Amino acid sequence: MQVPVIVPELQTAAEPLCISGWLIEVGDSVIAGELVAEVGIPGVTFDLLVTISGELVQIVKPIGAPVFVGDTIGWIEVSPD
Repeated sequence: MQVPVIVPELQTAAEPLCISGWLIEVGDSVIAGELVAEVGIPGVTFDLLVTISGELVQIVKPIGAPVFVGDTIGWIEVSPD
């Protein structure tokens, strides 16, 4: 099963954010609570954490892409229990 990595509510109003960095690559394993990407507005950077463990299988929004709260930026294949 694949689960989206979604930009959470970040107290930025309706301001567009920008993907400032991916800290993992497609194929990397992630653990719930791990930092996977950073998004920002000028002068402020926000850390994005995953809520599930698995493997990053797709990056939808590359570095520099504009994003908004609620956007899917990547997909994680959930690890079998």
